Amino acid sequence: MIKNIFLDLGMVTVRLCQQRCIDAFTRIGIPDVAQQISNCRQFGMFADIEVGRMSVAEFHDSVRNLYHLPLTDVQIDEAWNAFILDTPVELQQLVFALHGRYRTFVLSNTNQIHFDYWAQHCMGTPGGHSVDECFDKCYLSNLLHLAKPDPAIYRAVLADSEVNPAESLYLDDNAVNVEAARAIGFVAEVSANPEQTIERLKKL
Repeated sequence: MIKNIFLDLGMVTVRLCQQRCIDAFTRIGIPDVAQQISNCRQFGMFADIEVGRMSVAEFHDSVRNLYHLPLTDVQIDEAWNAFILDTPVELQQLVFALHGRYRTFVLSNTNQIHFDYWAQHCMGTPGGHSVDECFDKCYLSNLLHLAKPDPAIYRAVLADSEVNPAESLYLDDNAVNVEAARAIGFVAEVSANPEQTIERLKKL
């Protein structure tokens, strides 16, 4: 019996647009970001901020120093956050309703810039609900200093949440992450977009 729900962010809970992000960075003078980012995995400094090897301030300075551009923190954040579109209100409402019957969590490879933007601008939209209203806790790669599919991140989450993985549904858009979660004992499934997530959660 499922008692716990773990949701990834990008593509599972959040609609993303990689091209929108690439275009935003190009407009501020950074044309090669397409080689460093993807929906599932980041590279270089984008990977460093995602696993907490680099702080937000260090990330900003790295962008400026690498490209020799006098960019403001706001300009960098706006380009990086252009990746994020929204979280459907229907999904927010569904997770909020399920939160009364299940323990609900986020488990995501992400960075603090993206997470804060999502929490402030996607969740709680008219008709929706805040992060705190929907989730017991958010487990983020940048705070854990671990990233999926490393088995250590799943073990760390299980140790902290004290849940039984066999009673825990985990949805991720990356099949590699799903297989890693299954190996730890999660009931893990692929969800390619928020609409699939909604349909799966409605079956609970």
